[in-house]
Amino acid sequence: MKRKSIEALILAGVLAVYATGCASETRSSREAKSDEYEHDDWDDDEEDEDKDNEEDEEREDKEESSSSGIDSQTLMVYMVGSNLESQAGAATADLQEMARSGYDSDKLNIVVCAGGANKWWNSSIDEDELKMYTMKDEDVIPECSMDNQNMADPATLKEFINKAKSEYPADSYSLILWNHGGGSVLGYGSDEKHDDEMLSVTQLGEAIGESDVCKEGKFEWIGFDACLMGMVEVADTLKDDADYMIASEEVEAQDGWNYSALGEITDENAYSGDEAGNIITKAYGEYYSNQGFFVPDYTLSCIDMSKVDKVTSAVAGFAEEADEALTHGEYSRIARARDNTKSFGKTGSYSMFDYVDLGCFSNEIRTVYPEKAAKLEKAVNDCVIYNVTNVGRASGLSVYFPYDNTYAMDMMIEKYDAEKYNEKYTSFIHDFAKEQTGEDLAEWTVTDSAPVISDDSDTAYSVQLSDEETQNFSKAYASIWEKDTSDESQESYIYWLDSANTKLSNDGKLSTDFDGRIFYLTDNSGNKVPIFAIQTEVTEDYAEYVTYVTKGELVGETHNDALYFRVDKEHPTGVITGIYRINEADDNELSVPSKQVDTIKDGDHILVQYFARKIKFNDDGSVEPFESWDESSFLGAGIDVKGDLKVTYEKPALEHNYIGLFDIRDTQGKSHYSNYIDVHVDGEPGNGESVYDEAAESYKN
Repeated sequence: MKRKSIEALILAGVLAVYATGCASETRSSREAKSDEYEHDDWDDDEEDEDKDNEEDEEREDKEESSSSGIDSQTLMVYMVGSNLESQAGAATADLQEMARSGYDSDKLNIVVCAGGANKWWNSSIDEDELKMYTMKDEDVIPECSMDNQNMADPATLKEFINKAKSEYPADSYSLILWNHGGGSVLGYGSDEKHDDEMLSVTQLGEAIGESDVCKEGKFEWIGFDACLMGMVEVADTLKDDADYMIASEEVEAQDGWNYSALGEITDENAYSGDEAGNIITKAYGEYYSNQGFFVPDYTLSCIDMSKVDKVTSAVAGFAEEADEALTHGEYSRIARARDNTKSFGKTGSYSMFDYVDLGCFSNEIRTVYPEKAAKLEKAVNDCVIYNVTNVGRASGLSVYFPYDNTYAMDMMIEKYDAEKYNEKYTSFIHDFAKEQTGEDLAEWTVTDSAPVISDDSDTAYSVQLSDEETQNFSKAYASIWEKDTSDESQESYIYWLDSANTKLSNDGKLSTDFDGRIFYLTDNSGNKVPIFAIQTEVTEDYAEYVTYVTKGELVGETHNDALYFRVDKEHPTGVITGIYRINEADDNELSVPSKQVDTIKDGDHILVQYFARKIKFNDDGSVEPFESWDESSFLGAGIDVKGDLKVTYEKPALEHNYIGLFDIRDTQGKSHYSNYIDVHVDGEPGNGESVYDEAAESYKN
């Protein structure tokens, strides 16, 4: 059973119970960015808002004269509106932000190719025909129609670049690719008017590389205002087409880039890629860090394209040695390093893209391949010249490394093959995937074992692994459940917590200590309802969790959100870090991640989701695989938010009886559940009700 099964089943239940939640309109944190603008038309709106590179002497000379030597630039914006515009007006808001950035139009030409959306939230963009536009005096002016209409056709992108260069020649050129991003496997752009087709990374490279700009030179910089495009494979494809690339490793929030940076670029005459990259990344970080209450995970880095070859060489060097090691039984050591590496693209729960941070990975393989790790770390550090992030272990550049998403692994690897990245690395991931999905490396008899309570604590318990299990162990989660006292059969258990607060000793003893704390949502009035929490990431500095809620009344318009929160030194009782609309993609469907950030504020009504199962046992008393457990109920408790929505991590006031299990993940990504053990948490005398029933009764009162 795969680790993601719990998340997948929880999410499926949320969508099934509240299927009407998909229809509601999203504006999210974009409200703060664009409420001052009139979405219908801004023409009459009277509001004004006013490393080193010694290896390349040619680049060094260029950088020294960049501020004075480049006096003008044409910025091309390829804006595939998609559902980001038709549902939320995100493209309109960014066009307005560009127009009002205070940029000097005598120095910077902003040329936009806008389309790919069924609806536009302004009257300046033609909804029926793909056109090229320019900006003048805060207006968006149509210039010409495009011969090609499908924005997922490389010929359309090439045509736009050529027309923009021909009509608006300048000392230099830059390009922003705006829309959804799916990284090296799925590519870029989702044209809503053409069945949501996307450009592959190879097609991007062909369109840009064959353009007139690249026939005569290259772009100063290419930027992706799109998710997940900060990858070495993307940079490798475009390395001959631009001096620098600006992109995010992580899912971008719907607000995307902070285009007020354009004004600073013209003020500083900062048209070279490294100068612009510094300003753009800094403005991006400042925008999100100053958001206030909910700050989504963000990353944005500026990549020196002249250093990409060394990163690819380092990746290939690791792959060659690791591929050989696979033939000598070293799979589990490599898999543990991969499993512990920071990954991106999880927003919306279980949409696993298997994009991992290269700098973090180099640290994880240091004990296995110290020389290769050092070369990879240095190459990444040299290549990433600017990196703004609030995410731990994000170095600025990622790579596709299949592991988590076994459901779509074959499909993703097939797509990856077509991109023709480094041959040695591609060969390695094929061989690695075969090992992962091949015959079991161990016989997991721990599933027959019941944990035992520690002599030192009534809430600490452990289970013994065999030598074979220990060798193929990757990580384990302490899974906490409680009997659903409202269930007449008394066979149902409510799921409260999955936590990686576990330790494996050298002799194979797996242990944990559940201190009785669970998570609650609360507000300024003191309203408090318990929530389940799935731990998505744990580092030395923080532990991050996700739960699911429905925003809106049970009867009427609703939508479903993934609510992320973390516990760290500054927030020992927890803090909400982001709320995201759930991507409705099918479990086995490859899809770009949702960018829609949501807000929950004073006066909103939310329904908390509860996940319950009837745990099934074999005749010998061992726990059956999770997939066989019977779904017993999805329970919803409501809260009318008063003031700010918060999260707290605390023990219930009354005593409670839980059951604890170990969800043990092996190096092949499979989960094995131990038998359960009763765990009693002290408190004031209770009446036998579950935490849920206790809280529901309190809320009624």
